[in-house]
Amino acid sequence: MWYNIVVGGNMNRNSKEYWNKDYWQKYLNQNKGEKLDFLDDLWMEKYSDIFNTIPKGKAIDLGCGLGQYTDYLISKGFDVISCDISSEALVVLKNRNPKANILELDMTTRLPFEDNSIKLVFANLSIHYFDEVTTKKLLDEIERILDKDGYFVGSVNSSKALEKNKDKLVMIEPNYYLIDGKYGRYFDRKQFDIFFKNYDLLILEEVITTRWNRTKIQWEFIAKPKK
Repeated sequence: MWYNIVVGGNMNRNSKEYWNKDYWQKYLNQNKGEKLDFLDDLWMEKYSDIFNTIPKGKAIDLGCGLGQYTDYLISKGFDVISCDISSEALVVLKNRNPKANILELDMTTRLPFEDNSIKLVFANLSIHYFDEVTTKKLLDEIERILDKDGYFVGSVNSSKALEKNKDKLVMIEPNYYLIDGKYGRYFDRKQFDIFFKNYDLLILEEVITTRWNRTKIQWEFIAKPKK
């Protein structure tokens, strides 16, 4: 069974209510009229020698947010489905790009795509909110829908980012924490061995970047399923 976790009365960031009200509504209201700096954050360009060889076809922008990567993937020739749990974010995306193909989707459920039907799953900072069981099921689902020549490209939080919050951490399970009422998974190298065992990792790089004027430490990856 797929499920969201509630611990100590706090709702996991899996919930639609969190992403609509506590995240996107708040952020968009605070930044009215301002340029969204992360719309220019196209980090995968530095891996273009691999990224540009991915066969064109149907792509999933998983946890697409406001759609900066949707725009990029479309420009690269992919037939993109932009998926997010937040209807607020999808409205903004559709207003920005009326031709975008959007789908409201809770990625903790079975993904509504056929086996071996997708050439690319792209997930920027969107798969690191879940407990171990749910994360493994999600990675299995992504493997299921990817074509044998498909790619999984994305980024996740690094465990090194925990240092600044070390006095606030409540560990739920290894590498999965409650911080200020919010849940998140923070990856170290061993986490990739656990969750990506059915993938070949072509790129795995830990980097420091800037997002919303904040320094962020993340892992970037390009992987292929072992089919």
